[in-house]
Amino acid sequence: MNTVYLEYTQQELDRAYQQSDWAPSMDQTLAEYGSISEAQRKETPPEVLGYATDEMGDMDLFMGDAPGPLIYFIHGGAWKTGDRSLYSFLAKNLDHIDCPLAVPDFPKIQSIGLPGIVDRVATALRTLLTVRPDYQQRGLILAGHSSGAHLAACLATGAGGTDIAHQTTGCLLVSGIYDMEPVLISSRRSYVDITSNEARKLSPIHHSNGLNGTNLTLAYGAHESPEFIRQAEAFGKTLIDNGKAARTLHIRGHDHFSILLDSLSPDGFFWRALNELIHDHP
Repeated sequence: MNTVYLEYTQQELDRAYQQSDWAPSMDQTLAEYGSISEAQRKETPPEVLGYATDEMGDMDLFMGDAPGPLIYFIHGGAWKTGDRSLYSFLAKNLDHIDCPLAVPDFPKIQSIGLPGIVDRVATALRTLLTVRPDYQQRGLILAGHSSGAHLAACLATGAGGTDIAHQTTGCLLVSGIYDMEPVLISSRRSYVDITSNEARKLSPIHHSNGLNGTNLTLAYGAHESPEFIRQAEAFGKTLIDNGKAARTLHIRGHDHFSILLDSLSPDGFFWRALNELIHDHP
C-alpha cells in the first residue's frame, strides 16, 4: 500500500487524527468536563473579563489575586469547537499552586482561520497583562490541551509576537500538535485552510529558537493515537537537541481526553508539572 507520510497510508493517517477512534469514551468524558465545570463555577465563580466585543471575546479569571505566576490555559477542540466554560474544572485544585488561572474564549477556525485564532489568543493575553500589570513581573506559564496545546506552543515560540514569547517562563503542553505538515495531508485539511508558509510559521517544532529560556513539559496519554504520541516525542526531542529545557511525560492509563481529568487530583501530573515549572523559574 502507498504511504503518504512516514509509514502511514492515507487511511491510517486520517484515522490517526480522528480522536474518537482512539478514545471510545470521548463523549462521556466531555460530558464529565461539563458537569464538573458547572459545579466548579458555582463553587468558585470566575471573574469574567472582556477583551473583544464579539460573543467569543471573554475570558475567565480564577483566583485573580493569587500571588504566583499567571497560568494562561488555552482549551482544545480541534480549533473548531469548545468554549472556556467547559474547562472551569481546572480551577478545582488551583489553590495548591496559589496562582491565577485565565481561560479565554476565542472564535473558531471556521470564522477566522488558524492564523486568526493565534492572533486572538495573543490579543486576549496582552489585554489581561494590561489590565493586571502586576502579572507581568511574576512569570507566565502557557498551558493548553490538544489544539490548545498547539496554540500555546505557537505563542511560546513567537507566532503570536516576540513580546509574549519573551515573557513566557514555562509551558505545560498536554496532548498537542506541534507540526502542521501531516495535519494538512490528513482529513483535517478539509477545514484547516492555510498556506505552506503559514503551516511552517504555525509549526512550533520548527521554531525552538524563538523560545526565551522557557521550560517546557509535554505530556500525552498512553492511549493517545500514535500520531499524537509521535508529535509529542518528536517535539520534545527537537527541543532537547537544540539545547532547550524540555521533558516529555508519558501518562499511563489515559487517552486524549481523560488525561485532563488528572487535574482533579491534587497529586496528579498536571499540578506536579505546573508546580515544577513555577519553581524552576521563580
